[in-house]
Amino acid sequence: MKKSILTVRAFLFATAMTAFAACNNGGNNVTVPSSNGSSSLSNEIAFVYIDSLVNGYDLYNDEATKLMAKTNQYEQELQSKGKSLERRFMELQSNYEKKLITPTRAQETQQNLQVEQQKLLELREKQAMELSDDQAQILGRVGDSIKNYIKEYNKAKGYKMIISTQGSSTLLYADENMDITQEILKGLNNRYRNGSASTPQADTTKK
Repeated sequence: MKKSILTVRAFLFATAMTAFAACNNGGNNVTVPSSNGSSSLSNEIAFVYIDSLVNGYDLYNDEATKLMAKTNQYEQELQSKGKSLERRFMELQSNYEKKLITPTRAQETQQNLQVEQQKLLELREKQAMELSDDQAQILGRVGDSIKNYIKEYNKAKGYKMIISTQGSSTLLYADENMDITQEILKGLNNRYRNGSASTPQADTTKK
């Protein structure tokens, strides 16, 4: 709950990358011949840089922004309640030392404050679980959206394989003409902004 807004967004992005990478050929390195080595193969295989795809996807950015705002709101709420509770504990201590309240009254007040403190801890755990669920839902929605779009996109393209990669960690070499990241990203954002899940209007001519 102490993560800054930027930290939350970075964590969400890192989690998305881990999730997508796990679906990429079981994490094995892939070497793809260039189009000079096999023109037919280059026409059947394409790849996307998944980090660029997710980071540039308006759906992901909009949802991440909402989550950051919610996280910030929860942090401020907890800080406000925590400071208030701390002040009341200090006031109790001061009043007791000055003998402004009886020992019995001081004990009752302390017990009440301890109950409030426990409730605050429970609220923090509840909010943390809620934010974690929100993160999972965002990643699931973004992942499904990308996979569904690519499936529709490929009905026109007819690639035999579309690989997701984060770069040299999973793709040792590939002809740059196989990179369809920007084409996919453009189609994803157009569909998202138009509020439509219709079949992408892809160019049927392969690269």
